[in-house]
Amino acid sequence: ETRAAGFMKTQILQRLSSSFASGRATAERMLQRESPGDEEENPKAVEAMLSTLNDKEAVHLRTIIEELSRPEARDPKLAAVRYFLTEHRTESKTWLEHGCIIFSQYYDTAYWVGASLAKAIPGEPVAVYAGLGKSGLFRDLDFAAVEREEIKAAVKQRRIRLVVATDAACEGLNLQTLGTLINIDLPWNPSRLEQRLGRIKRFGQARRTVDMLNLVYQGTRDEQVYRVLSRRLKDKYDIFGGLPDTIEDDWIESEEKLAAMMDQYKHLRQKARDAFELRYRETIDPEKNRWERCARVLSRRDVEDRLSEPW
Repeated sequence: ETRAAGFMKTQILQRLSSSFASGRATAERMLQRESPGDEEENPKAVEAMLSTLNDKEAVHLRTIIEELSRPEARDPKLAAVRYFLTEHRTESKTWLEHGCIIFSQYYDTAYWVGASLAKAIPGEPVAVYAGLGKSGLFRDLDFAAVEREEIKAAVKQRRIRLVVATDAACEGLNLQTLGTLINIDLPWNPSRLEQRLGRIKRFGQARRTVDMLNLVYQGTRDEQVYRVLSRRLKDKYDIFGGLPDTIEDDWIESEEKLAAMMDQYKHLRQKARDAFELRYRETIDPEKNRWERCARVLSRRDVEDRLSEPW
């Protein structure tokens, strides 16, 4: 397997797990020896790698494009999104009536979802919140470029209730007027999932409970990752955190290996917590001295001095 082939395999699998549209667009760019998307940190290096693409590898890419371009190749994720937006109800309202943000890792997927929903729900403005120069607003079949600040203002004023956003653009995005969230794909980075939910689950959110839908294709690596993460997310968090910041590609050879690596991470964190408790368990009792009952609250300097004492 050549270096280009290994890279292609990883990229295609990840982007196919996002959407058919993203998988097809990725294969088309690779055939042109172009970087799969703006999400790449070093597109020039990627293009240099793809320049070594051979004829056999190109045949596989064309096969992917042909299969995903067939009329019967309908992405089931779109049907699921439409159902939850327009038919499924919580608190007597559809998710569209609550307002919804849909997240994807890839712009190809975000744009496809936005265009498809604008066509499927006539008259409903659909915002695409993405990188610089790529954000815009769908009104039926028309797409117009719109600045991100304009989108945020329109959502805050409740003039827009459906937003499709990419992870790369979501930092600092506060959309608590929207009451539901759909993950059209799942990043292999647990903290990023938390960041997505944090866009709407914050002060000012009108709903007591925020609804969230996670979509994965059956039988894919994404399904394996999601299954393991779901179990881990049910575990109680401690002050050191219960999940790694990111999941390495080679962890996902099988569900068993992924679970083992997560357990190893958890074991190392537990050792760190044990060391912490060994030193401080006699001086820290959260139930004994709850801050709201204290006559004296330590300043930041007091805390720093105390924690700086030698072990």
